Amino acid sequence: MEKRSIYSGVQSCYALAEGVYVEGGRMDLAKAAAHLYLHMRDLERGYTYDHECKRIKMTPELFEARSKFLVKLCREQGGSDCDEIERLVDYVLKRFELPQWALELANKKIVKISRLF
Repeated sequence: MEKRSIYSGVQSCYALAEGVYVEGGRMDLAKAAAHLYLHMRDLERGYTYDHECKRIKMTPELFEARSKFLVKLCREQGGSDCDEIERLVDYVLKRFELPQWALELANKKIVKISRLF
C-alpha cells in the first residue's frame, strides 16, 4: 500500500477510517491545533494509524513525537507562525489539553466527510 498522510487531506488515513481530516496545505497555527486535537483523541482512545493506514498503538512517546513534528514541518515549509506552534505544542505536552482559543481554531480546520446513501 502507498504511504499516506495520516491526518491531512481527503485521501488521508483519518479521512478513510474516521470520516474526518485536517484541511491540507502548509502548516499554520490552526492546522497545528487541529492535528493536536486529533493526536490527543488518539492518545485517549489508545490507537492511531501508521502511513499505511494500519491501526497502531498511540503511546505517550508517539504522541510527543507527532506533536513536535508539527513544529519541524512548519519550519521546513517556511511558515510564519512556527514559534506560536511550538508554544502551543509545549502547552499541550504539559497539560494534555488545548486552550479554548486553539480548540476554536482546530474546529475550523477539521473537515467532516458527509456520506450520502
